[in-house]
Amino acid sequence: MQTYNILINTQNFPPDAGGIQNYMYELASALHDLGHNVSVVCDAPATSGQEEFDTGQPFPVKRINGPKLIRRYRKAKWISKYLSTNMETILVCDSWKSLELLNTAKFSKLSCICIAHGMEFPDQTSQKKKARITKTLSQAHLILANSQFTADRVEPYTANTSLTHILHPGVTPPPKPTKEDLSTINDLIAQHSPILLTVGRLEPRKGQDKIIEVLPQLLTEHPQLLYLVAGSGPLQETLATRAQELGVSANVKFCGRVSDGERSALLQKADIFAMPCRAVGDSVEGFGIVYIEAAMLGLPSLAGRTGGAGDAVIDGHTGMLCDGDSENDVCLSIKKMLNDRQALKAMGQHAQHRAQTELQWEQVARKLLDLCATIRR
Repeated sequence: MQTYNILINTQNFPPDAGGIQNYMYELASALHDLGHNVSVVCDAPATSGQEEFDTGQPFPVKRINGPKLIRRYRKAKWISKYLSTNMETILVCDSWKSLELLNTAKFSKLSCICIAHGMEFPDQTSQKKKARITKTLSQAHLILANSQFTADRVEPYTANTSLTHILHPGVTPPPKPTKEDLSTINDLIAQHSPILLTVGRLEPRKGQDKIIEVLPQLLTEHPQLLYLVAGSGPLQETLATRAQELGVSANVKFCGRVSDGERSALLQKADIFAMPCRAVGDSVEGFGIVYIEAAMLGLPSLAGRTGGAGDAVIDGHTGMLCDGDSENDVCLSIKKMLNDRQALKAMGQHAQHRAQTELQWEQVARKLLDLCATIRR
């Protein structure tokens, strides 16, 4: 196997928390585990624990400090110096912003990859910003979008759409819950069944509000149904108040932030992972890695049709898609899933098979390298 020299260029990296931080860390780790020479250059974190985290990694991590604008120039200078002595390098940038100040044309043996997540490509923007993004992307040899939705958002900003490919994010198998984790969740569930679960920030686009709105209808057919809401966010008080107004408080439990083990226990005990996402202004799911985390444990999902959720959940195969803006469609979709237990079980099995065979980080890293091999300068 050929060994590659790979430089991960990212603004976002642990110990800071977040989706892109996890993405870039897991990608770097998977590429390293495949035997490649991986280095990371990133911004210094806003949180503490940087030195301890960095020394615990099997690959070198270079942190760039300073105010944002100065930091960007410092990083570009450091990368240029690195590339001048490491000619045959695969440079992976976490977004177009990390690529903007570089001059990749100076390095004839460089393979430059830009990751696209979705929201960094606005539907409407000024001509000045559009030209800025387009010019930056022209430096990339590959643009890897996390979903078809994101690829469509990238298209207006690229002169050569053949450079854009879809590479779904990977997922790390969740930890096995301890006996204590399972006991905690079993106590929470008690005699309730079936169980609907949402794990995510409590905000409008996630769709927790729509599920609470349709609970009275669902309870007529499933009086012991329980909706578990894990996560925190600005809507928690509003959601709790609405559940009380609808008379369904006994069938909704807000778990708050949960540990990794408790999260695994929740996913194991639930019947449906329900997150009927919708677009709220410019806020939309670029992919929805949480659906794949549920799938890893054999849990089928209900997702909204907006954004990249349709790439994360295959309608009728690994779960169902619905109109997240429509309470009626959300309700009918949940009823359909609950009322055909055989089909629900099959969707969970299909979801788990796909997650385990296509969407673990090792497989994603291999796909990235396969795409890199197609680069023609």
